Amino acid sequence: MWPDYARPQSNAQWAAVPGARERVGSAVFGALALLVGLAAVVAPFVPADMTGFRQYAAVPFALTGIGLAVVGLTGRRAGKPLAVVGAAFSVLALAISLYMVAAFR
Repeated sequence: MWPDYARPQSNAQWAAVPGARERVGSAVFGALALLVGLAAVVAPFVPADMTGFRQYAAVPFALTGIGLAVVGLTGRRAGKPLAVVGAAFSVLALAISLYMVAAFR
């Protein structure tokens, strides 16, 4: 009764697409890595009295940011670009911290 173009199509054509129904994780770890990495870069330059501590202020944030970035990059998760940028900020913060330790000792 119906023409061929008006018949409802079966879902068999979608079953051949790999990953069509697989669930992807959230981007929470990537976003957290980005925020903590950014805080690590900013921490040594905060205009506050951190006498004797300023060069070490970024280290806890940077190590946390690297850990979150590693978790954000493993598995099938969304937000991997955020995790990469967060890891880059964290490594940059560690480099700044090492420079400040070497220069101001």
